[in-house]
Amino acid sequence: LQLKVLLDGVLEARGKVLVKLNVDGDHLAEVIRLVPAMKAPTVSELFGQGGYAVETVVAKSVINTLIPALKDAGASDIIELPLAKIVH
Repeated sequence: LQLKVLLDGVLEARGKVLVKLNVDGDHLAEVIRLVPAMKAPTVSELFGQGGYAVETVVAKSVINTLIPALKDAGASDIIELPLAKIVH
């Protein structure tokens, strides 16, 4: 059972990446509208900056069109990271 959970996690992560970005409060709603999420994107307030950090899981098939759209919507410091496993 434990091995199946791990293998299923690897299969679930295939074709997906983690996207992290920063955005100011004026553009947060627009950026959130653009990002898909497994449940909902994680949004954290930046310490002493007045902006927000957003992270979400995205299909690799849309990442190359999503990043420019996020940039146009006001996102900055956009990072794309590979995923090894997603365990529900």
